[in-house]
Amino acid sequence: MATTKEKQQWVEVTDKNTADIQEIKQDVHSIKTNHLYHIEKDLVKVTKYVEKIDNRIWWVLGLLVTGLLITVVKSGLGI
Repeated sequence: MATTKEKQQWVEVTDKNTADIQEIKQDVHSIKTNHLYHIEKDLVKVTKYVEKIDNRIWWVLGLLVTGLLITVVKSGLGI
């Protein structure tokens, strides 16, 4: 059988665990409501920036191909 001292230790451990669980729940709630929102906002900004860069790359590629085709056509026609 457990002594009074052992019972008291178990009560203290249980109380400590209960307090830790409450703190963890508050931290999870804070992350869900605050930090995830900011991360999502930042990801939207990054996505828009990447799309802009992607469009610029396609324009540059198009200009390079057009310039190359014009050069090939001119040299082929002997102009």
